[in-house]
Amino acid sequence: MSYRLSRRDLLRLGAGAVGTAALAACAPTGGPSDSAGSQDTSQESAAEPTQIRLASFDWFANVPGIQWAEYHQMEAFPRYYEEHGDVEILWEPHGDGWSTKVLTNMAAGTAPDVMSTWPPIINTWAEKQQLLDLQPLVDLDIPDADDIFLKAGWDQCWDQITQIRMALVTNIDVTSVYYSKPAFEEAGVAFPAQDWTVEDCAQTAIELTQRDDNGQITRWGGQLRPSFVLGYFYYVEAWGGMVRDEDTLMTCLLGEEPALQAFEWIRENMWDLNCLAQTNQVNASGIPNTWTGVLPANIVAFAERSADQFFDLADAMEEGSWDINHIPTGPVDRVCMGAPDQWCVYKGVAERGNHDAVWNFVKWIGAGEWYQDNVARMSGRLPGLASSADKWPSILREIEGRLEPVQLEVILEQLKSGEARGPQLFRFQSVAEELLIPAMERIYVEGAAPVDILEDIAQQVTEAQKETLARMG
Repeated sequence: MSYRLSRRDLLRLGAGAVGTAALAACAPTGGPSDSAGSQDTSQESAAEPTQIRLASFDWFANVPGIQWAEYHQMEAFPRYYEEHGDVEILWEPHGDGWSTKVLTNMAAGTAPDVMSTWPPIINTWAEKQQLLDLQPLVDLDIPDADDIFLKAGWDQCWDQITQIRMALVTNIDVTSVYYSKPAFEEAGVAFPAQDWTVEDCAQTAIELTQRDDNGQITRWGGQLRPSFVLGYFYYVEAWGGMVRDEDTLMTCLLGEEPALQAFEWIRENMWDLNCLAQTNQVNASGIPNTWTGVLPANIVAFAERSADQFFDLADAMEEGSWDINHIPTGPVDRVCMGAPDQWCVYKGVAERGNHDAVWNFVKWIGAGEWYQDNVARMSGRLPGLASSADKWPSILREIEGRLEPVQLEVILEQLKSGEARGPQLFRFQSVAEELLIPAMERIYVEGAAPVDILEDIAQQVTEAQKETLARMG
């Protein structure tokens, strides 16, 4: 006997109901009970549309005047209904503590059908076996997926532990260097070159640091991305090291020499030379928004930031007075954060009866060019679909003409060259962070410890990973 699995069967298989799907595929068809069931289903679908619950963020849009929820309900959903009039999409905003609440709702069987999220939260959901494996559906409906999505985002939709396709990409966030041209010109320092190195970066930061007559710093040369996992840990790779091993994702390598050298470069420039601003120093500046406000307020001359600065900087700074550049190259590599927002599907859709409708919708928002173009046009973020990402610079300049001189293409170069990558997450990321974050705070926030404390901490992280796995069986 031979048969071909339908999309619905694939969804059930992805949810773990292998035996049920296989038996259903082999069962005889055309009997009276089958016919009656088919008629009932048809009548119900004709009477009431299939509901799809979509959970996302109200704050997602960076474009001035655009509300993400309003855009979906007033424009995106009606557009989808033109081709799929048999569904109703219900918007559910993620509230405070959403990641924990969603996991609780998953366990209770009440989670939304489609959810917006990002790593490592999505990896935890996958480990808890609460997500639908989209790979069989991708194979069936998007066979060229490996070619049409930006690799940096697409690769992070695959979970190495559970071996499932967790999601489709909404957009990709990238860390770049944003710099104030007047600060460089006043100090007589050349703008950062595309191929600048960490040595160039440190020297540039020293020359750009300003002090008053009392020797107090009034402007720091630069600031690294104020995040350990999504900022400092990438410099480990720049020095040729690894955060953890590739096979088990549980052996912490932050106590090895390449990592210690990278961390010492950061510590020296933040604490000994203080040409790179410490987080507490920036926070103490008194400016309302330390994420987008440091360049306009002349707190630093350059800063590592996400791809969400454009409209704020266009409003706060004169046209042509700021620009973007690559992260500096380390002794071995050049690497920065390239992390996606993602659309994932709760495994419960396999039992709810809306699995086909859910997949069609996810496919439309994740791989459809109209929606992905609007990820740029309505949110300002960089789409995961490569063809839409290529339009992103011109779309942003159409929205805001003052972005014309800004080298937005640098961010695409970072993604396509492999410079922008996902973070090296541990198998049990929260367990690792319980040990690593306090140690990093002692070194970089308090300035109270040398980097070599990480030799012992790394061993503790490895042991904690093993103990957690043993408890889980």
